[in-house]
Amino acid sequence: MRISQIITSKSPTDETLPPLQSMVLDELNKRPEEVFDSSDEGLLRIFPRLKRSSLSWSLYLLHKRGLIGKERARVNGKLTTMFGSHEAIKELKRHLSRTD
Repeated sequence: MRISQIITSKSPTDETLPPLQSMVLDELNKRPEEVFDSSDEGLLRIFPRLKRSSLSWSLYLLHKRGLIGKERARVNGKLTTMFGSHEAIKELKRHLSRTD
């Protein structure tokens, strides 16, 4: 294993998170302009070994800890729960309020 493959803690909250949740949180924080549903294909491509259920649970638990945001939105006619960094969710809410 290369040293660069070892996940390091980037913030104080990462110390208490399991490695998978820490990786997902880091990825969401890198993308403050994007939101993702619980089985997002883009996130699954970033983490190819990740199962859909593991991604869904990670997003749910990160939201439950208050580390990411969540908003329900209609996407392609379906009501979907979207997750993202707090900044991304604020922007989504602004966008949804403009289109109402």
